[in-house]
Amino acid sequence: MTPAKGDTAPAEPEPKPQVTPAPAVPAAPTEASRDTDSAMFEPFPGEAFFHGGRTSPIVAAAARRLAAEGCWQSQQRPGQDWTRAHRKAFAAWQETLRPKGAGNVSGIPDEVSWDKLRVLRVSPVKGD
Repeated sequence: MTPAKGDTAPAEPEPKPQVTPAPAVPAAPTEASRDTDSAMFEPFPGEAFFHGGRTSPIVAAAARRLAAEGCWQSQQRPGQDWTRAHRKAFAAWQETLRPKGAGNVSGIPDEVSWDKLRVLRVSPVKGD
């Protein structure tokens, strides 16, 4: 039905503003989640672990994660021998965590940057 001359169509209701829900606040880690993380991710092996000549599946697992994060820029394939390419990639990772040189960006993993990389576990879980 068309409105008669002079009649106006009813005004359309104004659209309601869209409300974006606040992001969920992550729960504090529980003992169970820490156990799951320790079973799933490689624990930090210590800074002394990372030196020239080190060959380990842990180094290879870290290299794969660095490549996945876009930090591996070398033409050399990420392997299990710790090389300058690994150190450069880890320095790039540290720079993403600590912009403008605000902290350790040496390329030698520290516990904080290692934990944030979340390297999948390749070593046996103690107690298994």
